[in-house]
Amino acid sequence: MAHPKFGAGQRVEISRSGAFSAPSGSYRVVRALPLEAGPQQYRVRNESESFDRIMDEARLEAVGHD
Repeated sequence: MAHPKFGAGQRVEISRSGAFSAPSGSYRVVRALPLEAGPQQYRVRNESESFDRIMDEARLEAVGHD
């Protein structure tokens, strides 16, 4: 079984390919979702929003440390 690429609390950015509407900037990984059929998915949250987004691993990129 493969392990998720990103862990809870890790900072990531959403890639901007295609028509996708989300605030720019970094997001925190809330948690990896259970792997089912399809790609690994994560709950991520931007500090300017009051809700989580669910994103495929392929759309996320790690960002450097503060």
